[in-house]
Amino acid sequence: MADYDMSIHTNPSAVAWAEFFRKQNPDCNVPDDIMVAWFANAMMAMHDHLHGGGPLNGDHAEFMIAELRGENDE
Repeated sequence: MADYDMSIHTNPSAVAWAEFFRKQNPDCNVPDDIMVAWFANAMMAMHDHLHGGGPLNGDHAEFMIAELRGENDE
């Protein structure tokens, strides 16, 4: 692994990570679009973790959308 490019560690592009992974693992049979989605999701999960927030999903997201629309007012 002497030719391992460490600069990938500072690259926030999921596409670049997928391309890098493909070069390191040419026999991987995962489609490119799924691989990019996986890397993007992993990056956002870490971003949310480091910044103390999380994604809005499920019932909480529905509540927040309704709150923005003023639908929760009685």
